[in-house]
Amino acid sequence: MSDARFKFGLLKRRRPQPLAALFPPTCWATGQSIAPSDKGLCREIQEQLRQQLLWPYCQRCGSTLGPFAARGSCQNCPHRKIGLDRIVRVGTLNGPLSRLIHSMKFARHWALAAILAPWMAEALRHAQVDAVDQFVPVPLHWSRQWRRGFNQAFELASELSGIFEAPCDDLLRRKRATIAQTAMQNATARLDNVRGAFILPSHVDLSGLNVWLVDDVCTTGATLHAAAAALRNVSATNRPASISAVVLAVADAAAIPDSPNTSL
Repeated sequence: MSDARFKFGLLKRRRPQPLAALFPPTCWATGQSIAPSDKGLCREIQEQLRQQLLWPYCQRCGSTLGPFAARGSCQNCPHRKIGLDRIVRVGTLNGPLSRLIHSMKFARHWALAAILAPWMAEALRHAQVDAVDQFVPVPLHWSRQWRRGFNQAFELASELSGIFEAPCDDLLRRKRATIAQTAMQNATARLDNVRGAFILPSHVDLSGLNVWLVDDVCTTGATLHAAAAALRNVSATNRPASISAVVLAVADAAAIPDSPNTSL
């Protein structure tokens, strides 16, 4: 666990077991009573997430493809600079995923990371990913992490680390605070907002590793693009073999008005 985690006292949290024994479990999304074997989500929500997992999407940029699209025929990718080998997702930013992510981030329900990370693991398996050497959570600036109390990307990456038995480390740092991406009007503004915001310490050696960035949401991809650029901005001998990303949800770029030639 990184020094930053100890500095802010952000130790792994779990719901108290005595309370869990006194009160029957309920679905995090609907509030319906569920069995302990349902692992936090009712069968209806699980089925909705399962359907999202099966929906075709571009594994280069994460955009949804039409049901009859030819494999790899993404209309967005030719006009984008991704900066990543691929993006794997659970689904899109609507329905239950949107509610669950919002609850995790803004209602401080960090226990949801343990509920949602297995769906990210399933998305990686469904995408036939077999090379995971290192998970790297997208970091928050220390001031925002202090206000929020935790970094949801780290919580998700930590859970994925246990599932895949691959290391998870806070390797990246935010060297400056940025305006919240949700306040940006378009993809260009988002890219400018986070350009050069991340740094990788010079002593970190990722040579030959298949690195997976972890975040909760990819909207335009600007944050992932900037994080990947920092991982790549090292000497050739320390550079990863590949840099990809796994997220819970992608907000399809078609819903964000901008120039068709804008980079992610």
